[in-house]
Amino acid sequence: MEEQALRVKAREVLDAGKLPNGRPDRVWGEPGVGASCAVCDLPVQHDQVEFELEFARRGDNVDKHHVHIRCFAAWEFERRRNSH
Repeated sequence: MEEQALRVKAREVLDAGKLPNGRPDRVWGEPGVGASCAVCDLPVQHDQVEFELEFARRGDNVDKHHVHIRCFAAWEFERRRNSH
């Protein structure tokens, strides 16, 4: 998928509240586990690297989201752009 298309998807995800606009509390890099990417909805395959984003909520609750590296970059760009 082209970068512009990824950025559009990232904006849509942010606007819909599917991914927070804030900075993650933790980011893990690891081989994909087949989970759907929070940005593009395609699975992060086992031969791909994924980022797992963790966002702390009240108490011990943590929201986790899996994203492709390129999808993370698009989300990060759009997130920062929206915060200015």
